[in-house]
Amino acid sequence: MARSVGCHCKGNPACKLCGGAGRYSYEPGPRGWMPFACPTCAGVGKVGGAACVTCRAHGQVDPADPPSSGWVDVIRKAFFGAT
Repeated sequence: MARSVGCHCKGNPACKLCGGAGRYSYEPGPRGWMPFACPTCAGVGKVGGAACVTCRAHGQVDPADPPSSGWVDVIRKAFFGAT
């Protein structure tokens, strides 16, 4: 079952993961929510000398760590974990 996950690019049209939509589709595999190489920077962490907006200069995207959508989301994740 594919889920829609928030992208850290905040709707940047240069993002190759979501294409500027701010969300991308992800289907957890048999091992769950696993990080994968960033398609925008090809796992390097930089694009043209600047930090990659898709992976936040980490080189990989972690679908289990989506951006927060407000203070209610932060509190919910603190008490119940990310879903």
